[in-house]
Amino acid sequence: MSDKEGMQEEFMTMTSFILSYIAPSTSEAVCALLPNSSADSKSVAYLAQHQLFEQIPDLMDDIVFSDLRSKTEIIQMNTWIGTGGTRTPLHFDTYDNLFVQLVGTKYIRLYDKKETPKLYVIKEGFTSYARQGNMSAVDCEKEDYLRHPLAESANYTEVVLFPGDALYIPAKTWHYVRGLSTSISVNFWW
Repeated sequence: MSDKEGMQEEFMTMTSFILSYIAPSTSEAVCALLPNSSADSKSVAYLAQHQLFEQIPDLMDDIVFSDLRSKTEIIQMNTWIGTGGTRTPLHFDTYDNLFVQLVGTKYIRLYDKKETPKLYVIKEGFTSYARQGNMSAVDCEKEDYLRHPLAESANYTEVVLFPGDALYIPAKTWHYVRGLSTSISVNFWW
């Protein structure tokens, strides 16, 4: 399935994903810089929002978050594995989010929920995720202020996460994510 960004979904084994995309991407010191990525779009791949811990529960032994687990009910844990150049469009989640960078680096742009009127929420679209009301039409790397003039005055914060860094993203906070290198992240929604 393709979308307007040229993204495609494809089913493959984890072995094929690692051998075809992740292993080759780690052999080069490629950093997918903003706004022009040096990564070839054919070499960019993302295992996004994957519930790996449900498939392989023994991996939970490698995740230390006892304080978080004892104080709140985690709704879902997701794994994000990708090459440099991966992008998650500007959106918000309805849950509080603790985003933890395990390997590699990621750039994250955050907009407070009060900026929502300036972010051109997509209410209709050709994909089901666009109709959820939590996606923005604003492209954080190719802003078109003629098409989205209010976005130019929207305030945001930029963060780069390195291995071992964690970022708390409150529910309804808009965020855009760009993989700057081959990376692995885990997030917890509660």
